[in-house]
Amino acid sequence: MLSHPNKILYPEDQITKEDLLHYYEEISAYILPFISLRPLTLVRCPSNYEQCFYQRHYNKTTPKALHPIAVEYDNKIEQYIYLNDQEGLFSLVQMGVLEIHPWGSKIDHLEQPDILIFDLDPAPDVPWSKVVAGAFDVREHLAQYQLQSFVKSTGGNGLHVVVPIKPEYDWEQVKRFTQVFVQFLEQLKPHEYISTMTKSKRHGKIFIDYFRNQRTATAIGTYSSRARLHAPTSTPLAWEELSGRMEDTVYTIKTLPQRLKELKEDPWNDFWNVKQSLRLDELE
Repeated sequence: MLSHPNKILYPEDQITKEDLLHYYEEISAYILPFISLRPLTLVRCPSNYEQCFYQRHYNKTTPKALHPIAVEYDNKIEQYIYLNDQEGLFSLVQMGVLEIHPWGSKIDHLEQPDILIFDLDPAPDVPWSKVVAGAFDVREHLAQYQLQSFVKSTGGNGLHVVVPIKPEYDWEQVKRFTQVFVQFLEQLKPHEYISTMTKSKRHGKIFIDYFRNQRTATAIGTYSSRARLHAPTSTPLAWEELSGRMEDTVYTIKTLPQRLKELKEDPWNDFWNVKQSLRLDELE
């Protein structure tokens, strides 16, 4: 039973806690394969989307529909949170969770990630058309390593290029692969891309964030809502849908369910059928 269903979480759009529950009820079959059985970092905003805090540890107040997973971190064993079904997903709404950030690995192979993420984060002065071109650049260079990639919106100003891989490499190998890959792109087009977080150096450039691919790091979950104005979502897209208009890729918890009903085919339908390996020996 949802408490305070009429609680307004997004005041500008009058979106309530119950509206958020209905969204996740409608898209649960789509989101669960991307967030189930993975340690999660949760962005909780029980008052509204502008007042939030992070939670990743399981504690005595955590709903029973969520589960603990022991994770070694900083020479200590900590209990992180994971879910494995609809009940767990819906309990996040009860907690006021507006963003779900999963690990790149599952609990049965915690030390071997099965997803790579290249997060294209543009400086404020970078036009959307360049972000799209950057995503295609990443895709093209991944293809040279025989890696198929998928694209999604972030619910913000960037794009995620996502690569499913076999869970056969450790975190250090995966981070090293993504680091060298991104630094190569930076060397290739130094006026367009940057691989460091330093804000002062990012003017006019796209920061391609590979740090998402390290142990305990997370990225916004596929189909997750965001704690931002209008309740946007991180939406899987077909590559052909990327255009010079950012609004063509923007969906919210109000509009994404209808998109899914109208699609002839889920653009990420084959995601989990892609079994591919990293060619680490060709990287250097």
